[in-house]
Amino acid sequence: MKKLTLFLLLIGTLQANAQTNEIKIDILDIIAIRALDITYEHNINEESSVGLSALFNLEKESADFRYNEEFVLTPYYRHYFSTTNNLKMFGDFYGALNTGNIPERKLEQIGDDNTYTDFGAGLGLGVKYTSDSGFVVDVHVGAARNLFNTDYSREVVPRVGISLGRQF
Repeated sequence: MKKLTLFLLLIGTLQANAQTNEIKIDILDIIAIRALDITYEHNINEESSVGLSALFNLEKESADFRYNEEFVLTPYYRHYFSTTNNLKMFGDFYGALNTGNIPERKLEQIGDDNTYTDFGAGLGLGVKYTSDSGFVVDVHVGAARNLFNTDYSREVVPRVGISLGRQF
């Protein structure tokens, strides 16, 4: 009887924690700037979540239009302001650890190494829709200001996306 009670308690706990995690892929980045942006998000409660995004630039350096950063790692805290059925409006605070190539016009100043690494802090806004079956659509926009190496990196790192994913 004790084992059955413990088992039922464990199952109940797992069900209570169901669908607190999400994996998303930013389809706007894939289409618009040829970059892969993957996000993991953990829902803390009804009003907040934390997440981590990793963006990898896949475009050739010789392309006419290319996103400046080669790699961006973005940890964030998100707070939901309002909830209407399955639609939530949110604001988030995030960091942006970013690397990229220094423009040729600035290379004379530093020598051989033509890459930079910087960290920015930023704010964003967005809307997230979650279906009853766990399908997620996340639309967000934000901007971070680089803090340390702005002689070679961009001053502002934008964050714009339309992400599709799944809760589990």
